[in-house]
Amino acid sequence: MAYGESTTADYDMATPANYTSNTLSSSMGSGLGGGGGTLGGSNTMSNTMSKSGYNTMSSYSYQVQNVRTMMANQAGNQMVQYSATSSGAVTPGAAGDEVRVDCCLMATDGRSVVTGSSLGPPQVWDMQNGELLRIMKGDTVGSTNLHLACNDRLLVGAVHADLEVNEYSTRKGVTNKKLQIWDYTTGKPLEMGTEETCSALCVMSDPDKVVFARSEKFGNATHVIVWDLLGNQALKEVKYDAPVGNNDYVNFLKLSHNDRYCVLGFNNSFDNHAEFVVFDMNQTHHEVTDPCLLRLDANTDCTVILPRDEAVTGLRNGDLVVWSLRTGQPSRQLLSGSGVHAHNKEVKAVVLSEDNRYLVSASADGTLKVWDMQTERQMSTLRGHKDEVWCVAISPDNEIVVSGGKDASIRLWRMKNGSEICAFSTAVDVFYVTMSHDKGTIVALGDKFGARKLIMLQVVRTKIRRTVTS
Repeated sequence: MAYGESTTADYDMATPANYTSNTLSSSMGSGLGGGGGTLGGSNTMSNTMSKSGYNTMSSYSYQVQNVRTMMANQAGNQMVQYSATSSGAVTPGAAGDEVRVDCCLMATDGRSVVTGSSLGPPQVWDMQNGELLRIMKGDTVGSTNLHLACNDRLLVGAVHADLEVNEYSTRKGVTNKKLQIWDYTTGKPLEMGTEETCSALCVMSDPDKVVFARSEKFGNATHVIVWDLLGNQALKEVKYDAPVGNNDYVNFLKLSHNDRYCVLGFNNSFDNHAEFVVFDMNQTHHEVTDPCLLRLDANTDCTVILPRDEAVTGLRNGDLVVWSLRTGQPSRQLLSGSGVHAHNKEVKAVVLSEDNRYLVSASADGTLKVWDMQTERQMSTLRGHKDEVWCVAISPDNEIVVSGGKDASIRLWRMKNGSEICAFSTAVDVFYVTMSHDKGTIVALGDKFGARKLIMLQVVRTKIRRTVTS
């Protein structure tokens, strides 16, 4: 007796006729799968794949039920209309102003997503219906690097800082930013006793604390500060009194799994290499004289922190390099079956599963590769994207890989065997993607000719019985 599995994924991209949006524009310019339809009309595509040899007696079908696409361009009229009917909401700009979406953060409750913009305050959206729930208050301009802390009671981020040129001078194109904290429920900003310049930040293992970094005076020194959110004060500060790279500014910050090592990244403005500086946060001295330094031909954000005080960085030549946080030295590479490079072209993104068991790398060669980090061997290659793959995420239970890229598609894959579950077009290049803990929602950011979109996909996962044949 043999078992057969039929998995059907239907993508109903039609917007209900009676649907009225109070958010931003939800129209898309191209259809799905090259189909030529739009969100205004019905366009359903079915993709059926047959597999055999599975041990379970059932499988799952995935269906995209609703697609909410919020344009980040020319949003003034809709935003004015919405805030007029919402108590306490404020309009981020005058009618016709451009509101740019630069980052997003999914709340742990799985019901809302927070967006940040270099031109406006953070906004909170309902992931189920796409409605704007609230806007963080205050007179701040710009909001990036957003994080939820203190069990989602506080929202922490960086906003534009109006500093004296003699205090912190920056080269053209570099914007000074400062630390800002909001009450996440009310949107009210917390009073900051002092203006803390902040270039990069992250939440510590203790969710009541964050660590942030800043560069000063043309990049001649770098500070790392541990900040107590409940007391709203600095607990510790460490300084490296020397320039990094081409006197550059920190734009990347990650902590080791035990919070001992703080990894700072700088994109060298001269040759575009990544410069990493590792601080040992257990040291008692205020000034660091000999931190671990590492220089790689990569983008700083193409790095994840591994257990055992290590990191892996994807390089422009396609390598995946594992290096030590203790010494700042490369120790080994992750190699594909060819034994030369992990990928044939530049590695664009890397992500580690929540249990640290799997790593997925995305590349300009159009593929993704799944790695078992216990053996550091390649498990599978995911093929299907028609152009560069720019972003990737792993579901919390390691069942699904979600990817997006330059081909304007978002694709779902099975982690176990590398098979593609479904794919759909977004009409924009996708540079960020994530998935809710219940796997019910995919949130992505896309860009096309400078116009940015926040995309929210409702995914229905239905258990189906497998047909048994003899």
